[in-house]
Amino acid sequence: MKARAHPRWVLSLADIMMLLLGFFILLQAGNASDVAAGARAAFAAEPEQRPLLDSEAAQLFEPGEARLRTGARERIAGIGSAAAQTQRVVVIESEGRDPGARRFDGWELSAARAAAVARALEGAGMAEDNVLVVMPGAINEEARGQRLTVRYGR
Repeated sequence: MKARAHPRWVLSLADIMMLLLGFFILLQAGNASDVAAGARAAFAAEPEQRPLLDSEAAQLFEPGEARLRTGARERIAGIGSAAAQTQRVVVIESEGRDPGARRFDGWELSAARAAAVARALEGAGMAEDNVLVVMPGAINEEARGQRLTVRYGR
């Protein structure tokens, strides 16, 4: 008895179906954000990098002000000088509002603090075109205080 020959595309179709099935099983079994981050990292041109700075704004700035503390200014200057040498784009993300704002409202203080970080990076030698400030439109109302993240852009 002779075995029946199958077209080549049947094996390719079976392979892709098994891969899709495996992907959806992983998607349902794990945390969706972890799976999405892993998929982005797997298909990205370069691997995801940890933020250069990820901190509560209260640790970086004087209370209710947009003036950097001395230690924070030195830390940001170090990030700026290293990024200036590589000529990479740096993204500053400001999320949330500081409820302790006195002179400014919470949004104005968040924007002024993000701008202060940008000025400190530029003061350390970064080109103005390589510094981007991002402020998400939707503020998480449950978040207490402002959070600043500095990372390399793409």
